[in-house]
Amino acid sequence: MVLKYILIPFIGFIGCVNSNPKKSVANVGNIEMKISQPRRGAFRTVEGNKIIRTVDASQLPLNIGEEFTNENQQFVLVIKNVKKSSISARISTNDKARNIRINQIIMPNNLTDGPFSNNLNYKTSKKGTYKIVIGKNLMADGQLTGNFSVSVE
Repeated sequence: MVLKYILIPFIGFIGCVNSNPKKSVANVGNIEMKISQPRRGAFRTVEGNKIIRTVDASQLPLNIGEEFTNENQQFVLVIKNVKKSSISARISTNDKARNIRINQIIMPNNLTDGPFSNNLNYKTSKKGTYKIVIGKNLMADGQLTGNFSVSVE
């Protein structure tokens, strides 16, 4: 009986040892999980008033939902490893009177172009990372806050 209480924790400990160091391992509390596939999706960070989502171009086409909670926010969609000849993006909202647009696109060489409207069709002359910046149109009225989605191809 006593042997059972000694062996069970020991066997559990041995089961958590990573036998293959090339596989990804995540520790959650006392539980270790092996991750066999890389994480997919739009990685999200917030820096001040900027909401930044990062995706790989291999994930296109995609649709990302987001929400502005104050009038000074920007949304930056970072698309890595772009190899296609063009990028298209479209902003959708439930309220057609919303003051939201694609302010600019930042190219791999850090040159920028814009502003645009709610739609963008852009020829990508260089391979690399492109950033699509979405925010308020300072030349128009209307509120920025609320939910929106961005479709990118």
